[in-house]
Amino acid sequence: MPARPAAADPLAGHRARLRARFDQAGLEAFADHEILELLLFYALPRVDTKPIAKALLRELGGLPEVFAAPPELLAGIPGLGQGGIRFLRVIQAVAGKVLQKKAFGATPLIAQASDLVAYLAGIMANLPVEEFRVVFLDNANRILKDESLSVGTETQTAVYPKQVMKRALALHATGLLVAHNHPSGAVRPSPADLELTRNLEAAARALDLRFIDHVILGREGSGYFSFREHGLLP
Repeated sequence: MPARPAAADPLAGHRARLRARFDQAGLEAFADHEILELLLFYALPRVDTKPIAKALLRELGGLPEVFAAPPELLAGIPGLGQGGIRFLRVIQAVAGKVLQKKAFGATPLIAQASDLVAYLAGIMANLPVEEFRVVFLDNANRILKDESLSVGTETQTAVYPKQVMKRALALHATGLLVAHNHPSGAVRPSPADLELTRNLEAAARALDLRFIDHVILGREGSGYFSFREHGLLP
């Protein structure tokens, strides 16, 4: 008995038309959901990605929020799956690296709050939840490592000074800057932020480490708050 021919892909024509539009005009005429739909073709080649793209925007708010979302939030989008989550995270990571390379070159030097903001803005500016990152430096203020040590909720994240200092010693760092974001956009420190900063500074001083600054980043365009620039660090 002859084998049945493979069923035609009902989405092939739609995908081909969307790709052709991009080839002809780029993304200028694309709605946000179409941008995501097009990208997800490559992670989910046999799936209708339009409802997934619309769900991402509906649940997360916009393209910046989609590409900044942690995997825990992305996991709640029906149909996205591990392959789609990984694909969006790769795009986020590559975009952040490109922005850092353009701003700092191959050997980033971080000496003050504005440097840190430029370095982290592409990674942290649009995160929907709070994230706490530490940038570990050598004697010349070159970056040894940049790590996220804690991810929390929309309003808070848990950070332990002992954890930060232990990591600094393991990396043989001599200085560090810390940063976290406020998804609300407001950059004024909370009482908990003030207490954490005092504890981190004291712990670093006890280990003869340079605690250069703690910076709070708002949403994109909302500015930042530097504890050192506001006279809150010795």
